[in-house]
Amino acid sequence: QWIRALQFFREMADRRVERDTITYNVLLQSIYQIDTGKSIFQDALFSHAFDECIVIEDRLLDLHGCSLGAAILALRWWWTEIVPVLQESSESSSFYVVAGWGKHRAARRQSGILEMMCHDLDRMHVPWTKQNAGRLEL
Repeated sequence: QWIRALQFFREMADRRVERDTITYNVLLQSIYQIDTGKSIFQDALFSHAFDECIVIEDRLLDLHGCSLGAAILALRWWWTEIVPVLQESSESSSFYVVAGWGKHRAARRQSGILEMMCHDLDRMHVPWTKQNAGRLEL
């Protein structure tokens, strides 16, 4: 099914149909586990499609408005590309990720995003603690 989603996404570009936050969220939900997901996520960043739903403030990554796939890819990108730069310019060693706790989305869906983010952090060997139902400290 991800193949069909990717084909449709590419057809949008061919037909000059604008790809927005919703488009990227839906596509990344289906392809975040394959290599293509990273390049599509980079495309979304470059096109500013996630300016409203991925917010970086100092040492905090806020992912409200992201699908599971977009949130996982954003977390990986932030941890590997942004955090090392921030670590060079700061004495603090703590970083924070906010995915929310269901105030704006169904709590069950949001807890699934946080659970998958924790799993991904474990896979990357990043220590984390849950500060509350929607916030992690790394």
